[in-house]
Amino acid sequence: MERQGLRVRERGVDADTNCAAHSYGQAQSFFRAHPCAALFRALLEVRDGRSNVALVAVAWVDMPSPEDARQLQQLVDRDGTGNVTELSRERGGQRFSGDYYRSARDDTTFINVQAEPVGRIRTALELAKLAADNTL
Repeated sequence: MERQGLRVRERGVDADTNCAAHSYGQAQSFFRAHPCAALFRALLEVRDGRSNVALVAVAWVDMPSPEDARQLQQLVDRDGTGNVTELSRERGGQRFSGDYYRSARDDTTFINVQAEPVGRIRTALELAKLAADNTL
């Protein structure tokens, strides 16, 4: 993102091994039946040159097997099934709509990214899309 002229600032990071405690909906049920090996989360603030701001929540979930990671991605990629709880949500801050969502898998690791514009002007919405598209 920084190569595109965006400024990125870390607003929080967290690591744990209890994914069920940091998730909601069907994703939480999945983690109770298939515990993760590790969870890493980050909250980033992204700014462009015009003072538009987007928050970006990233979660890296290490699962015991590639099949578990595949099943988790299939579940979380469907609307309304829940997700890993964003750091900002746990801290009573920004909630994410899921409008700017991307996911990927690398062997046993499932990664998902959500971006949320701060403000509703068109350029902030474009920044959120750009941030989601370029974080993975």
